[in-house]
Amino acid sequence: MKKCLAFAWGFLVLCAVLPADGADRAYPTRTVTIVVPASAGTGADVVARLVAQRLAEVWGQPVVVENKEGASGSIGAAQVAKAPPDGYTLCMAFLNHAISPALYSNIPFDILTDFKPIVRTTVAPMFIVANPGFPPNSIAELVKYAKARKGSSPIFFGSPGMGSVNGLSIEMLKEKGDFDMTHVPYKGNAQMITDIVGNQVSLGAAVIAAVSPHVKTGKLKVLAITSEKRSASFPDVPSVSEAGIKDYDVAAWNGLLAPANTPDPVILEVYSSVARVMEGPEFKRRLDTLGLDLALLNPAQFKSYLANEVAKWASVVKKSGAKAE
Repeated sequence: MKKCLAFAWGFLVLCAVLPADGADRAYPTRTVTIVVPASAGTGADVVARLVAQRLAEVWGQPVVVENKEGASGSIGAAQVAKAPPDGYTLCMAFLNHAISPALYSNIPFDILTDFKPIVRTTVAPMFIVANPGFPPNSIAELVKYAKARKGSSPIFFGSPGMGSVNGLSIEMLKEKGDFDMTHVPYKGNAQMITDIVGNQVSLGAAVIAAVSPHVKTGKLKVLAITSEKRSASFPDVPSVSEAGIKDYDVAAWNGLLAPANTPDPVILEVYSSVARVMEGPEFKRRLDTLGLDLALLNPAQFKSYLANEVAKWASVVKKSGAKAE
């Protein structure tokens, strides 16, 4: 079935990108804008700029990146949702766009109906890290340790804020592992990490780049990586699922969306071009240095993935009682 789907997509892409009767390319004929609903230097911004540079070379047209941050990514995404559906204004979406519908009631768009998914580009799992003095050295040991302490002094875990993916990833772990810990929200990632190092809280989840220096110096230890499987970049770090926690997969993803009603041939042109420029070895090496994994999904796959992400995080938010700050 997977081979059939791959063949079908390959055929559709070929039909979309080959001009009929030798005619000139219908898209793009002018500047394409990729709106990043986050600040410069974030994962979504870096990926967007790498992709934009290569697409400009392939298309022979300018591809510019516009940062439009604010409201957990909603301001920039809303701008794209209202843009003409012609493929000249795209959105580099990210994980917050799947979580926000469960946290906020006033988002001015529906991520599943006001956009057409084009391509998921990258994923970045997190490390679950702990203070070196914390007794458990794995997720299996953590579950056993937490259950044994039930009713006694609590185990504290930190996060960069209420409703953050860091905190919600631990909430999901608690729910699926059937054990309890106490959440301590901070106002940022740096303070959370500082307090884990200082043993003010025992553990937390954080992007790999943020905690790697402390892991290398022994100030933090890694219990697991949050992806479903081990990462090729960190083959010695076990995944959460290896501890028997089923259906656990957390990764900060990025992907391109277009306004709803954008013509399918345009969607397929963007998808095929992005896939072509990202699958080269040089591009992959660049992603490796940034701690990002290439994880391409075609439009149909990305649509399904996005729907699953929205449903997954809605369940986690509801069960945890998390509120937006």
